[in-house]
Amino acid sequence: MSVHVALLGRSPWALVNTFYASVMRGERPEEIYVVTEERDSKNLLKVRKAIETISNAYGFSCGINSIVIPDNDFREAERVLKKLFSELESRGERIVLNITSGRKALVAAAIIHSMDSNVEGVLYLALLDDRFPNRPYMMIPKHLQVLKNFLGGE
Repeated sequence: MSVHVALLGRSPWALVNTFYASVMRGERPEEIYVVTEERDSKNLLKVRKAIETISNAYGFSCGINSIVIPDNDFREAERVLKKLFSELESRGERIVLNITSGRKALVAAAIIHSMDSNVEGVLYLALLDDRFPNRPYMMIPKHLQVLKNFLGGE
């Protein structure tokens, strides 16, 4: 089973567009964990609806879970992410980490605590032109978006 761990920061479009790009490349996660801080949790419903819409359009569905961490609570972020990756590893899950939208502290904690897990991808969708920040993936010229898997395998 494939599980995505997606970090939500200020931009819900960054998370959703990275998910969309990975689906277009053949990913079909069965479960997604959206991890965010309280200040950005207002976008969770919007992100959930977008993930459901994209997955339904591509003929699959996935469980969507959300984890909200108190703002700037780095110890709690480390504790929660360590526990999450440990649980996913113990279940034998293939894990893809989406860091595009994540705030730096969450990204750092997620990468550190994912290192002992079965993570097969650390995804970042680079937007090469800042004139297109808050648009759906398909409304941004493809040559201006680069999906990078920092663990290779593209």
